[in-house]
Amino acid sequence: MKTEEKTNVPRVRIAVLGNINVGKSALTVRYLTRRFIGEYSSNTDLLYKQTVTLDSGVLDVEIVDISAENDNGFPVEQIQWADACLIVYSITDRSSYEYAQRSLAELRQLQNAPSAYLVGNKADLDHLREVQETEGASLAASHAIGFCEVSVADNSPALYKAFERLLIESRARPVKPRKFSVSKMFGTLIGNAGTRQTPVNQGTVVPCHKGELHKSRVMKRRQAFTATASL
Repeated sequence: MKTEEKTNVPRVRIAVLGNINVGKSALTVRYLTRRFIGEYSSNTDLLYKQTVTLDSGVLDVEIVDISAENDNGFPVEQIQWADACLIVYSITDRSSYEYAQRSLAELRQLQNAPSAYLVGNKADLDHLREVQETEGASLAASHAIGFCEVSVADNSPALYKAFERLLIESRARPVKPRKFSVSKMFGTLIGNAGTRQTPVNQGTVVPCHKGELHKSRVMKRRQAFTATASL
């Protein structure tokens, strides 16, 4: 796409929030690439930038994967930056569900809070289930938000629908000013043809350091993933 055309492309920002080991990074990369990378730990937030194509048109999407490795409380700055928030828990971990409960309660207290969606991950591990699907559905209903259970490992279609819903809902909302700046930029997406016959979009993923709110050392590691994020 030409530079002069991209200036008119709407931008949507999504924050992915959840306790450690719930699959936030794997979920984010699965959405953007249609590939499963497994979960990995990071002590810094990761910001993914991608141009995606929906039925309704093209969007510039920024997704911040909020690290829970260094739990310094509810990440207000990142949440206020976002147009929408995807809150993830693992159905095999009761404590991650309780983390999601607390996060939704905190979200409710914010003025001009972003829209939200609740996702229960690791549905493929039903034999290890600690959180019933009815509990997730009830929690989401109490906050008047969407809910689904997914398996990132199994490429659940509901995962893409959750992201698409947030993108479509957020597109019509007023654009927010950036609440934090990216201090370091590393990693370039490598575009390869995926299994779907859709345009390949290139983007970037960068570690984020947000001044006083994020005191962890920025991990200068290169990330690469393929991108075929058209729906």
